[in-house]
Amino acid sequence: MTETRNRRRRAERKSGTADAPSNVDSSSTPKKRSSSRRATTTKNRGNGKAAHSNNQKNSNRNNSSSGNNSNRNNSNRNGSSKNNNRGGRSNRHGRNVVHSMQGADLTQRLPEPPKAPKNGLRIIALGGISEIGRNMTVFEYKNRMLLVDCGVLFPSSGEPGVDLILPDFSYIENRLDEVEALVITHGHEDHIGAIPFLLRHRPDLPILASKFTCALISAKCQEHRQRPKLIEVNELSEVDRGPFNIRFFNVGHSIPDCLGIVLKTGAGTILHTGDIKLDQTPPDGRPTDLPAISRFGDEGIDLLMCDSTNATTPGISGSEADVAPTIKRLVMGAKQRVILASFASNVYRVQAAVDAAVAAGRKVAFNGRSMIRNMDIAQQLGYLQAPRGTFVTMDEAAKMAPHKIMLITTGTQGEPMAALSRMARREHRQITVRDGDLIILSSSLVPGNEEAVFGIINMLAQIGATVVTSRDARVHTSGHGYAGELLFIYNAARPVNAMPVHGEWRHLRANKELAISTGVDPERVVLAQNGVVVDLVDGRAQVVGQIPIGHLYVDGTTMGDVGEHVLADRTELGESGLIALTAVIDNRSGRLLERPTVQARGFSEDAKSMMPEIAELAENIMLDLAGEGENDTYRMVQQLRRRIRKYTEKKWQRSPMIVPTVVQMASPNEGPDDEDVAQTVESR
Repeated sequence: MTETRNRRRRAERKSGTADAPSNVDSSSTPKKRSSSRRATTTKNRGNGKAAHSNNQKNSNRNNSSSGNNSNRNNSNRNGSSKNNNRGGRSNRHGRNVVHSMQGADLTQRLPEPPKAPKNGLRIIALGGISEIGRNMTVFEYKNRMLLVDCGVLFPSSGEPGVDLILPDFSYIENRLDEVEALVITHGHEDHIGAIPFLLRHRPDLPILASKFTCALISAKCQEHRQRPKLIEVNELSEVDRGPFNIRFFNVGHSIPDCLGIVLKTGAGTILHTGDIKLDQTPPDGRPTDLPAISRFGDEGIDLLMCDSTNATTPGISGSEADVAPTIKRLVMGAKQRVILASFASNVYRVQAAVDAAVAAGRKVAFNGRSMIRNMDIAQQLGYLQAPRGTFVTMDEAAKMAPHKIMLITTGTQGEPMAALSRMARREHRQITVRDGDLIILSSSLVPGNEEAVFGIINMLAQIGATVVTSRDARVHTSGHGYAGELLFIYNAARPVNAMPVHGEWRHLRANKELAISTGVDPERVVLAQNGVVVDLVDGRAQVVGQIPIGHLYVDGTTMGDVGEHVLADRTELGESGLIALTAVIDNRSGRLLERPTVQARGFSEDAKSMMPEIAELAENIMLDLAGEGENDTYRMVQQLRRRIRKYTEKKWQRSPMIVPTVVQMASPNEGPDDEDVAQTVESR
């Protein structure tokens, strides 16, 4: 084993030069980077004895306190009262709170974090770690906060009826006046989708983003009747917000105008890559600025937060420039209509498709609300170019000869209401897919969507269309760097600490190994999940605790009213059916006034024929309760649900939703007849 290399390097280069950028908000003008600023190394980055001694003391002190907290927490299996109260608040707001409070190793319960250190930087991910989606990170320093990204996560099959999943705002919603700004790395939905919901809490929150990203945010907020406070920045901008100094660098991804972030505070310097790949021949001629990352490394990077999406994939990802010739070849060889499905924000891919259509003498029509909106913005800003008359409306496209038109649409992930899905089901209002049409799926599968996508492919193939995916030809390349590219980033930045982000657990762990292989101390690579609190103090990043973080669901027009119990009910209804029971009782005696009625939904005919057995069981239960003198309807309902559920599980091996209803009514008050009256008089 070779000795760990000395990661400190003297800087002889300048940290940056630039012209002053243009901005949307003139009240907060990003200042031009000083060309005279010399790169310096940070404290405790060397291998000197003093630095080593200080780090060792801090490490021992932190380990000691962490161990004590852990032991105290483990002694109480149910958690502290503070944690329980917090969880209660979250549940009332419909948030699926993490009850396990697991740390990175999934074996140790983490305590509630201590008070934020005076001279340290606190980092908390509210989304985007141990998952891919709803990215949002909080940086807290000297009681001020800076937010990076604010995106959404799309629901899985286990979350029926949910439209979007937002980051859990509970940590910041009562402290939004302490937030200096929201910084956005790029315009994908998993980075900007939750902004309108955050602005409901603070409409005047400053948002720093690039030109194209600002345009996408503005369009999204218009749908919510909001006017965000946008501040346009670029890779040359430098902005001071409270105690935070923010610089940017250009990043290659599958959408224009992506930015990486360098955040400098008194506690240290953090480099956040955002979504990144090292495409050496991008269509826009603006590759990831690896020299800038190296210059920041010369200054000293205390913590690198690196994209982990493709950390498990060895090698180097393909260039976006390699996709264009394949698409052109396919379009030129097509005899009928061509339909290309792509992500609505991938302007580079759409530009390649438009160029291929122009070369083949075809017109282009966009389909899908998000596709039309984003491409209109791209045209207005000059990111998408084509000869005059190339673009036509869908109404015009429906009337044109098949060999003269190309459709660019949404629906790559099998979304039920997306344009391509409706075409496959022959439910599209304007376009009917025919035998011989060419369908190009220019995308990669999102984990969990395989069944839906393959279903769409099969339906299109049944019609007779030719479906081409990335398995058949090079019609797609990932926007996230593979393991080989991440190694370049680590070697350029040379961080003291590393914290993998933007990935599931397998991606985070693979990214950790990459960091270690480039010389980062294994003890200084932090693995965390959403809610885990990481403090950067004296140049060392350590996990200090965890706060409850759950899912904030958007269901129709409501936000936060859907909880785990609602989703469980919906899943139960969808899988096991429903048994609804109504019992009418005397409000004085609690006895049944009539036989209970039972209705079943989601059962086979044989099972429905057995419902009289359920009615008989319910009648016996109510008679038993009346005999015991029970007249509380709530307890009656609980008994009915419990015993009927047990019976159905034993009888049919199913667990349907049981919905009992007990109605109290006054019994008929029949007056005495003449014979009764006469007998009463005689007895006297």
